[in-house]
Amino acid sequence: MANHAIAQHVAALCGIPSQPTARPAVKPGYRLVPVAVGREGNVQTAYLPCPSWCVTDHSERVSFIEDVNHEGERCTMSLSPSRGEGVPVEVYLSQWPAARDEHGQPCLAVDLDYEVATYGRTAALAMADQLVAFAADVRRLAQTLPEDRPVREEQA
Repeated sequence: MANHAIAQHVAALCGIPSQPTARPAVKPGYRLVPVAVGREGNVQTAYLPCPSWCVTDHSERVSFIEDVNHEGERCTMSLSPSRGEGVPVEVYLSQWPAARDEHGQPCLAVDLDYEVATYGRTAALAMADQLVAFAADVRRLAQTLPEDRPVREEQA
């Protein structure tokens, strides 16, 4: 008798048309991406907005949702001292959406030999202007140097 009562309710539910799944609204310039969140053995998938400039692989598990960050494509230049390895300078867009300070907003990250500084729009544009002026100084000074001597091939 209990099975009959359950069967009636199941039959009634089958008559209800399926409802479209609600998707959260995503701002223009963003897309929803699946993010694996949790500790090993207890991983859940969350769908988070990800900016279109982000190249981070969000399929790699993070322990906490606050650990999710977005990074853009890196632009790199190596400053080569006369001895030793080059010193990498990288710039890229960055965002830590869960941060409550300025890092919660997209910013320009400047990584100089693994020391990262972040800049908002105004400061980043000012830094770009300073780099252009610096490059002009480097070019002006380089043009005062004598011509390079041809490299001689060693004779065998």
